[in-house]
Amino acid sequence: MPTIENITQHIIAYSKGDMVELGVIVDALYKELCKVAKSQLNKLGSKDISPQELVHEVYLKFSKSLSVNANCRRHFLAIAANAMRYLIIDQIRTNGSQKRGANFRATTLSDSKLPIQSNAEEILYVHEGIEKLRAIDEKLAITVECKYFAGYSEQETAEALNVNVRSVRRYWKRSRKWLAIEFANQTG
Repeated sequence: MPTIENITQHIIAYSKGDMVELGVIVDALYKELCKVAKSQLNKLGSKDISPQELVHEVYLKFSKSLSVNANCRRHFLAIAANAMRYLIIDQIRTNGSQKRGANFRATTLSDSKLPIQSNAEEILYVHEGIEKLRAIDEKLAITVECKYFAGYSEQETAEALNVNVRSVRRYWKRSRKWLAIEFANQTG
């Protein structure tokens, strides 16, 4: 089993297309991936799917793609958190369309649904805001993904972005201000 020190070698090999490395990476980072999944699920207050099941869903998603372009452990975890976010957002949208009469259902490995709590609207706003923000400044969008969705500290976000903590503070402040203005425009 790889150590944290040499996991970067496996991540780089996977990024270059060696699909066998994905299993090695997930095995080595499983506890950290579950922690990220738990943070993601706590945003929704979900009790119907476990962090382990969400990690398995991300593994399946990654195994179907050609590769994930990550360059280190933190970057891989940030990409995984983003993939988890998309899975949760898809479930929110599915549940929202069901309220409007759609007759389809997304399933997970456990065939359970992610419940939609009162903060689902905020999550959708933040998700949509990130997509708009990405067109303006990629680092600001990634900062929001790391801090809001992955639950990263400033130091962890700095590692994922390969910048210093002061830069993360600036990015976080700017992105929060931009999102507040964007939300005010959407709701006002």
